[in-house]
Amino acid sequence: MISRVVTVGLGVAYVGAWALSSLVLKTTPSDLDLYFWPSTETIVSGHPLLIYSAGVHDAYPNANGPLGLAPLVPIAALANALGWAESLAGRAALTGAVASLVVLLLAFQVVRFTAAARGGLRRPLAVACTVLLAPALWIAVIDYGHIEQPVELCLIVFAVTCALRDRNALTGIALGAAVLTRTIVGLCVIPFALLPLATRRIRPMATIMLTCALTIGAGIAPFLVADAQAVVHALLTYRSGLPIGGGSFWIVARHASWAGLARSGDVYLGAAVACALVAFTLRRKPTVATTHVGLTGLLTVASCCFPLFAKTVFPYYLLEPYVFAAMWWLARPGSALNWRGLVPLLLTSDVFIVKAASTSPFSGWGVVAGVVSSAVVAAAVALVTLDLLHTQDHPTAADEHHLDHSPEHVAAIQNAT
Repeated sequence: MISRVVTVGLGVAYVGAWALSSLVLKTTPSDLDLYFWPSTETIVSGHPLLIYSAGVHDAYPNANGPLGLAPLVPIAALANALGWAESLAGRAALTGAVASLVVLLLAFQVVRFTAAARGGLRRPLAVACTVLLAPALWIAVIDYGHIEQPVELCLIVFAVTCALRDRNALTGIALGAAVLTRTIVGLCVIPFALLPLATRRIRPMATIMLTCALTIGAGIAPFLVADAQAVVHALLTYRSGLPIGGGSFWIVARHASWAGLARSGDVYLGAAVACALVAFTLRRKPTVATTHVGLTGLLTVASCCFPLFAKTVFPYYLLEPYVFAAMWWLARPGSALNWRGLVPLLLTSDVFIVKAASTSPFSGWGVVAGVVSSAVVAAAVALVTLDLLHTQDHPTAADEHHLDHSPEHVAAIQNAT
């Protein structure tokens, strides 16, 4: 009873800290104010299918799926009722309080995931704090206003849990909902799409991909019907018109004749590299696709390919890789004090490198920081990939509980290895 009271008290204090931090630190407009809030006000005013119209001619439109605005709708309605809608600090405080509730849910999911992977957990609060106190998270939501990222991460962690339990339809629905929350999550679909390389089974992957596609289609179709031009610009074509910015190695090529490759193909290059790395790993070590450590490791590699190859990198790009890296690190049995903890530390350090580089991207320091940032992410990818390639050949006892032991599946795994 006492422990529950303490837990509730800590939760209330955490929500209060987020609300207060947002209130005090909010002095200039962020992505929340420039892109997400106007779209949310469009919903509140009675035009939910026109959320992308305001950004048709903007260089940076609201480039995320419609589901990412869901937490903001009640916040905007309340802010309007209280007369805070025009107050940066006021609506930031309301947003921070609501976002912290989603973050608490994410931390709970990570604790449950880690306990399942390890067969128990002695220090759940310490595991939760790897999420709750992560600088990447606070900067992403409070500084940049990306409230959709905790929602998206909750959906992906749920998808991972479902995949490990062979609940393929639910996995696909969760992944589709995550893409509808934050479009770049498409990179996180890659490990699930390449599962047949490990299991030699087409049906589970087909179920996941079909339900994922149907979920995305059902979610985006009404907006396409209402305003196709704005939707296509916001979600697909706007990136090709953006220049090379800071935080990436591409900054050294901003005046080169082949700089157009980065401007128009950075995301596609990142997706191609992610596919290659995941496919190579699954071919060499098929069993990693069926373990807690393996699947989160593959997600770490895939998600890192976005900040690694993006022509402009912002600190909040590191949030997804950090969370997956922390889960990969903590999922292994035994002491958490091992070299794998270096990966989330590297990604955390890169948050501050990118943040510093954004202040002067084209100065001498900005160029160096961009190259160093890419090198740090590349090092994280290399460490996780090498670990997955040298991991044990058989799932842990905790993973065995969730695996499909049908003769067909066992034979497929044996043939693949």
